[in-house]
Amino acid sequence: MPRIALATYTKLPGLNDDDRLLVPGLAELVLTAVPAVWDSPDVCWEEFSAVIVRSCWDYHHRLTEFLAWVGRLERAGVAVFNPPAVLRWNSHKTYLRDLAAHGVPTVPARWLARDARTNLAELLRAAGWREAVVKPAVSASATGTWRTSPATARADQARLDELLRAGDVMVQPFIGEVRDPGEWSLLFFGGQFSHAVLKRPAAGDYRVQWEFGGSAEAMAPPRALIADAERVLAAAPGTTVYARVDGVERDGHLTLMELELIEPHLFLGWDAGAAGRLAATLGALITRS
Repeated sequence: MPRIALATYTKLPGLNDDDRLLVPGLAELVLTAVPAVWDSPDVCWEEFSAVIVRSCWDYHHRLTEFLAWVGRLERAGVAVFNPPAVLRWNSHKTYLRDLAAHGVPTVPARWLARDARTNLAELLRAAGWREAVVKPAVSASATGTWRTSPATARADQARLDELLRAGDVMVQPFIGEVRDPGEWSLLFFGGQFSHAVLKRPAAGDYRVQWEFGGSAEAMAPPRALIADAERVLAAAPGTTVYARVDGVERDGHLTLMELELIEPHLFLGWDAGAAGRLAATLGALITRS
């Protein structure tokens, strides 16, 4: 029976509850799936038929190490999903710039290179933004993300300088639709739409992640949003096994906020058939390889 590694990180050595839902679905296809910590020296990755990147939720803190690990698997001939080229492309938020160049509606951004000397107040004034969000260009789960405005920019300058000493930074206008009606996450397996949730922040916040009190509700999106999300995936390089398209609805269409292709929460527990659909997608690829 082929063995599949569901790659996770040290704080979740047994996977999270949502990812564990994938295990019985793969077992029905005669595939044994086990958790494996991505940076553990005790794992022999060559023993697996495939490695599925799942709860590797510290990758953005150790990107060079993480991508080196992916490269070692690739050189060893171990199948990795999503494919290594996709993981590398998606690891820096300049992928949003690539998608915008291909006609995907995205939130505007100012891209700041590491160690750049940037006056935050002048940036906001030139862009005409009343509120903005600042975040590292390599990040996940809103890590290092904060809001600013022309009124607070001078006081926030030191925070920006600190981020720039650590790496590249992006600044975007604050998107009010994240609060109301909320941010959509549309899930795709093998390029096919599976299910969706609508995420909302806690009262008084703007971050939809659970760590900050956010919530997610299973909901059927308008057909137009699904079609827009399909166009996002069509503009991305390579093929994906799993993908989460995050965005807000504006004038009946999707404005992309993030395309999550590395280790997104897939909300398998929010749809009764989701785990089975992902297992079937993986099973078809693994048995073919």
